Amino acid sequence: MLHYSDNYKISNYKIIMDNLNKMRALKDKMNELQNLVEDFLDSNQAKSNKIKNLEREIIDIKTKVNSYLDDIEELVDEE
Repeated sequence: MLHYSDNYKISNYKIIMDNLNKMRALKDKMNELQNLVEDFLDSNQAKSNKIKNLEREIIDIKTKVNSYLDDIEELVDEE
């Protein structure tokens, strides 16, 4: 038969182990959340870069189209 102090030690051990397991689980979830946030930020940055590149391409296309239109206008004026 276990003595009261033995039961107390076992009970405390179980509580400590349960707390450690909960802390490990919480730490794992926090790491997972941190990874998800980092992935989101990377994805957001990549999308932002794509948008900037598309905006630059649009400006370049507009410039070229205006140049082509000017060239066509000059050719029409020459004739």
